[in-house]
Amino acid sequence: MIAASAWVMHARSLLALQSDAGSTRPAEINLRRAVSSAYYGLFHALTLAGSSVFAGGGEKLRFQATRAFSHTAVRKVCGAYVRSPLKPFTAGYEHLNEQQPSPELIVVARTFELLQEGRYAADYDLLVTFEFERAERLVELAEEALTAPETVLIRPDTVVFLTALLLADRWTRRG
Repeated sequence: MIAASAWVMHARSLLALQSDAGSTRPAEINLRRAVSSAYYGLFHALTLAGSSVFAGGGEKLRFQATRAFSHTAVRKVCGAYVRSPLKPFTAGYEHLNEQQPSPELIVVARTFELLQEGRYAADYDLLVTFEFERAERLVELAEEALTAPETVLIRPDTVVFLTALLLADRWTRRG
C-alpha cells in the first residue's frame, strides 16, 4: 500500500511541474491531479488508522480492512463532526463520545470535507478552471492534516471517530 505521505508528496511534485507552454505554473491537469492525490492521501491515512482499530492481525489484514471504508460514509461522519462536534451521532448514540473531540480532530474532519469537494471538482467538473492557488491550498491542508497527531494516535475521541468512519451508517439500522 502506498503511504499517505507519498500521495501528498506526489501532489506537491505535480504543483512544481511547469506546463509545456513555457509558463512557470503547472498545467491545469496537474493541478487537478494534485488535488485528487492530496485527497487520497488523507482518505488512506484515515482508513488505515481506522482499520488498525479493528484489525490487529497484521499488515495484510489491516490493508484489506481499509477496503471496507466508503468515501461517502467517511464524508458523512466528517460532516457530522464538523457541524456538531459535541453530538455528531443520531439520538441514542451520544454516549459514544465520552469526551469532546479535540479541535485538531475537527480540523482533520473539515479538511477531509474540503478535499473531497476539491477532488470531486478536479475529477468531474470540467467546466471549472482550476487555479494554482486553490490547488496549492488544498495540498497544504492535506499536509497539515497528515501531521495532526489525531490521524494516527489512539485517543478515546479518535477511536470513536475512526470507528464511526466504518460503522456509523450501520448503527442506525434496525432489524
